[in-house]
Amino acid sequence: MSRSSAKPTPMACLTIGYRDYLMPSDKAMKVAELMQHAIECESNFEGTGYVYTAKDQPSIEFSLVRPNQVRMPQGEPMPVPTARQRLLR
Repeated sequence: MSRSSAKPTPMACLTIGYRDYLMPSDKAMKVAELMQHAIECESNFEGTGYVYTAKDQPSIEFSLVRPNQVRMPQGEPMPVPTARQRLLR
């Protein structure tokens, strides 16, 4: 019995401020949607507790990533989810 190869998960690069995060595109879209309501803040401890000073809204960018653009730290291709990980979805 032959097993079909697992279809690669569509990936995306989510940029928040100056940091890039590689994650499945459906999850990146959710994070981007939630972050559109976020405001950067600074926290300082004053007297009996923290005081939060609102700043600007963070810059959020979302871009789709082709499978051939992904490189793992050791140069290995992205790991295929195990059967257990696929069952958890």
